[in-house]
Amino acid sequence: MWALSLWICVGCSLHRSLATPEITDFTKVVTVKEWTTVNEVLSKIDCHDPDGDKTTSSVLSVSPSGPCSQCFEVLSSPPNEVLQYRAGVGTLDFHAAPSYLLTIACSDLNNEVATEVIEVRVVPNSPPHFDPNKLKVSIGIPSSTPAGSTIYHVDSHDDDGDDVKYSLKVTPTSSASNYQIDPVTGEIKTRVDMRTECRNDVTFEVTMTDGHHTVGPLVIDGKINNPNVAPTARNLNAVVQIPEDGQWTPFTMDFHDGNGDPITYTVTSTNPAALAQFKIDGSNPRIDVASKLNYEDASRRETDLTIQATDGFCSSPPYQLKLKVTDVNEPPQITPAHSSIEVCEGLREIDPGYQVTDEDTQDVQRWSLRPDMYNGNGYFGIDPDSGHLKTLIDYDVDPPALMPPNQIFKVQVSDKGKLNATADVSVTFVDCNDNPPVFVNHFYTYATTECTAKGTKLGTIQATDKDSAREQNNVIYYQGSGGSVSVGTGGEVIVQNPEPAGTVITFNAYAYDRGQTPGPLKSINPTVISVRFTPCPTTTTRTTTPSTKAPNTTHTTAASTTTKIQKKEDTNLPWIILASLLGALMLGLLTFMLWRYGDLIVNFFKGRCCAARNCWTRDKPRLLPRRRGPMQKDVVEKLNTPEVIEPDPPGPGFLFGFWKERFPNDDFKSQPDRRTLPAPGDMDDHYPHTIDTGDKIQDPLSEAADGTSSKKECSVM
Repeated sequence: MWALSLWICVGCSLHRSLATPEITDFTKVVTVKEWTTVNEVLSKIDCHDPDGDKTTSSVLSVSPSGPCSQCFEVLSSPPNEVLQYRAGVGTLDFHAAPSYLLTIACSDLNNEVATEVIEVRVVPNSPPHFDPNKLKVSIGIPSSTPAGSTIYHVDSHDDDGDDVKYSLKVTPTSSASNYQIDPVTGEIKTRVDMRTECRNDVTFEVTMTDGHHTVGPLVIDGKINNPNVAPTARNLNAVVQIPEDGQWTPFTMDFHDGNGDPITYTVTSTNPAALAQFKIDGSNPRIDVASKLNYEDASRRETDLTIQATDGFCSSPPYQLKLKVTDVNEPPQITPAHSSIEVCEGLREIDPGYQVTDEDTQDVQRWSLRPDMYNGNGYFGIDPDSGHLKTLIDYDVDPPALMPPNQIFKVQVSDKGKLNATADVSVTFVDCNDNPPVFVNHFYTYATTECTAKGTKLGTIQATDKDSAREQNNVIYYQGSGGSVSVGTGGEVIVQNPEPAGTVITFNAYAYDRGQTPGPLKSINPTVISVRFTPCPTTTTRTTTPSTKAPNTTHTTAASTTTKIQKKEDTNLPWIILASLLGALMLGLLTFMLWRYGDLIVNFFKGRCCAARNCWTRDKPRLLPRRRGPMQKDVVEKLNTPEVIEPDPPGPGFLFGFWKERFPNDDFKSQPDRRTLPAPGDMDDHYPHTIDTGDKIQDPLSEAADGTSSKKECSVM
């Protein structure tokens, strides 16, 4: 029994769970207006379950999938549910989707589902429209219509009953502010007295909208009856020229009003300061000069005026008038009228320093010298543009020219109107440093010995200056240096360091003056100073014991005794130089003869010769180094001391070794021809100085102590 009861209960439960929900109340076809902008309930949804289970409704599907397929939703709205249009989710477009089929599903807790289909139809919005009988409208507007009057009422209709709003466009735009339209009623009204509408016609264009559609425009032609006429000018838009000395009424405006109304004037300018020169009464057409005009004041030279006239209702268009102040010629003035200046002599342009004032700033002045004045025999002139005085020659107050140092000029300046002014200028020409020093001689040569004491003065160079002593213009000092020899400021040629015999120092020296105006000057060309060092004058005594060929024979050689001969007086110096030159020449000739014919001489005496040329069997005799002291002991010790013998330089010296290579920094512009005599111009290639050490002198005591000379073989010539 208990089991039977349980089976019955379970069966009952299963029977109830199989019951399907039902949608009992809904609207099969619903509508929604196109361009709806708010959420809208389309239908009530009533769904219940026979078993009493809780149900839930939803949109199962939407067809077609148009631009607003997501715009529909079932929402709970106790005690029922509703189908709602959701604005803003999509776009209702009748042309894209005129209707939608919505499948509504209702399910219980056991997922049993009941469905129904609801059709949502999109209703298109109808645009508003004007009265078809009033699409082309013409109206007349009396010029006496006061402000705020209605001149036309626009008729329109909207089939959907939507609210319609109106807007207005006025042609011409200058009259737009004179009219308005009521956006709700469509009444067109005036905002001003129609006498201010100074024209014959006006056009209105009306458009309207219901929020979804804009319709129009409706064109309304308005004819103004007996309109008011604005004043007009007959002589403006012109340029008026007024002389700067004018003191009258230079211009009168000519306006005309067609209605005969009284006229008032408004004048403005972009240059208020220039406008202040004139007097303009708003009720008077005259333009008067209020203050003295000045053409030279460029900021007030031109006045641009904008003029409008009105009869109280209508204003004329803006007119332009330009007032130009013209020039009246006025004489120039020179300051100071009398002046004195001091200038340097020479060929120059002189600025007297006067100032010219002319109220005619645009005037052109020309300068001249008064024809009735003394003009220095044609020595002077004047620049016609600048007024600067000019010396037409090299005006010289130095001797021997001695031109007059004082001159008085009367200058004259004239403007383009032939008005002029004069002034006196006293000019004093002073000596200025315009002549550089010039050397008396272009070349100075000196000779001295290698034993000359440091600081010895060899001579003095000299330059002259044509300037006067004013400002030390002719005070001269000298500069120049060749290393071992230099020139003092007083022109003294001084030995700074003695050089070996044969050395020649050649360098340039310049002269400078101490002038102050315009400044010190340097001699244009230098003088060339050449100093040659010669050997110290000596007396040599020499005794030699001849040697024999017998064995055990000794040879005795007495040491040479050298005594330096001091220079007694300067008058012997030329003879010493001449003797030195002749001795050097003879020594060079002897050396050449020995070098050229030495082999033949030796073979002649010894009776033998060799077959090959230059077949020396022993070293050449040593050269005795040059000694500066007279002591014999030094000579003997030198003979007994072995030393390294350097080879002779190639070839004999020519004119004290002039063509010998000397110092590596002795640059040549071009290699000299060593087969020709030097020309004086060649000395330029060796500046600032050249040094010639001369030929080495062979010491006769350098031979072997036994008296025999080194053997050498000879060559067959």
